[in-house]
Amino acid sequence: MMLRRDFLKAMSLATAIAPSVSVGQVFAHEVAVPSVLWLRRGGDEARVDYATEQGYRYVTYLLRDVQARFVGTPDPRLLQLLAWQQAWLAAYGYVMPFKVHSGCRTNSTNSREGGVQNSQHLPDEAGVFRAVDFSTKEVSAEYMGRLAYLAQQGGVGFYNADGFVHNDVGRVRTWRGRAGNRR
Repeated sequence: MMLRRDFLKAMSLATAIAPSVSVGQVFAHEVAVPSVLWLRRGGDEARVDYATEQGYRYVTYLLRDVQARFVGTPDPRLLQLLAWQQAWLAAYGYVMPFKVHSGCRTNSTNSREGGVQNSQHLPDEAGVFRAVDFSTKEVSAEYMGRLAYLAQQGGVGFYNADGFVHNDVGRVRTWRGRAGNRR
């Protein structure tokens, strides 16, 4: 687990680079974004560097299917997108955890949650999933969705009534969701 001091150093670096770099540069790997995530799920919260083995294992645990007790493998691009969003927000003074509502889902959990059959939350044959639903107290779901759309890295679902946003690294698309109608 990352110490507060190390996390603040990483966010300071992100704050310095985020406003001066284009989204395309980040996702084309021309500019490195810190691989630091601050996630909260239930009673678990951590600031971790997912580029380390221990950090990656903890992130996969936080993004697990809680109901089915199944741990999948998050697509690294999904973690990069989340880290970029946190770095962007930090550049403007918003340093806070992302509250995870849903990461990996088994078929049974996806059905109970009202997810679509081809949901990016579902792991592929290698166990890799490509979506996360999350929220923050400090920044609205609408803003988080617009920020994710700016990155053009995949799908963005706006669940404003429920206060969360869906990010995935599938094809680029957007939708407005309602409770019980999730991707």
